[in-house]
Amino acid sequence: MSSRLSSSRELTLLVLAVGGNVSQGILKALSRSALKCRVIGTDLSELQMGLYTVDRGYLAPHAGDAEFFDWLIALCRREKVDAIISGCEPVLRVLAGMREKVEEESGARCLVCAPEIWHQFDDKLLSCAWLEAEGFDHPAYADLDDEEAVERLVMQQGYPLLAKPRIGGGSSGVIKVEDEADLAYVRRKRGYVLQEYLTGKEKEFTVGCFSDRDGRLRGSIVFWRALLAGTSYRIVAGPFPEVREAAERIVERSGITGPCNLQFRITDRGPVCFEVNPRFSGTTPVRAAFGFHEVDAALRHFVLDEEAEDLPEITEGIALRYWNELYVPLDARDRLLNEGCIEGKDFPEIEIEGYGR
Repeated sequence: MSSRLSSSRELTLLVLAVGGNVSQGILKALSRSALKCRVIGTDLSELQMGLYTVDRGYLAPHAGDAEFFDWLIALCRREKVDAIISGCEPVLRVLAGMREKVEEESGARCLVCAPEIWHQFDDKLLSCAWLEAEGFDHPAYADLDDEEAVERLVMQQGYPLLAKPRIGGGSSGVIKVEDEADLAYVRRKRGYVLQEYLTGKEKEFTVGCFSDRDGRLRGSIVFWRALLAGTSYRIVAGPFPEVREAAERIVERSGITGPCNLQFRITDRGPVCFEVNPRFSGTTPVRAAFGFHEVDAALRHFVLDEEAEDLPEITEGIALRYWNELYVPLDARDRLLNEGCIEGKDFPEIEIEGYGR
């Protein structure tokens, strides 16, 4: 699909699931871009703050619903959408499988990785198997449905272990397995992987990488981070060469294009990758604030068809996250409920708390 766009005209962007922290991070990053953008946001509920921060907000069906595809195509055509973006894994899971059809029917670029890439790294069992097959350090693992593999892992590693849903994110459903009783409990669950419990919680890192359409790595940025409820809330950028090198080797071998986020723990044997996410991540707005602007880079390269450029190497910066509030008048909420759509400019009284200096 050839581009008919130029960076001098306004882009119409559709950001799906703006109630989630990653899609909200994409919106924040867009506010730092020099590109002219009209932003349309969607979500399932009228009580999602992102709907009240975009130029136009829509209530949407669930991505797993039968009507989602037709709804998406109709919306893209009506709003003349140039590109579709999301940070929500359930949405991306659906979009990856229908990317070519969405682009063909809507005329919009769909910024999601190829379906085979998504399938490989969306599943934590398949991810571990890929890391092992390619010779990268990885957590020892076993499919919880494979009794022999589970017994072998317990004998090799002992307790504690971690049980995780094969598909899912944000630390949701993760269970620390401390003994035989815990193991008996998690064995009753389906779709779980059992993993080595990596030490070094205080040495956890998240790495953002960006690759062009040919799979050539165009930059990486490394953060030490501390987690709260599965989200980075204390973030320090640094050189961290051992982690950076390990992440870059994985991404270069993976075939991932566009944004990618990798998670590492530093253990006695060095940095161990335990997750590969071929998408924008929760620290996307922090990276953009520090100068590593992967949202801008993705739009320029994959939507405007500009030649990809190397992103800057960022090794300094601290970000500390906190809760904030957005105040919505009832008539804005009511219009969204009654009409399924809200025009942001119609409600100037929508207020984001201006806290701090």
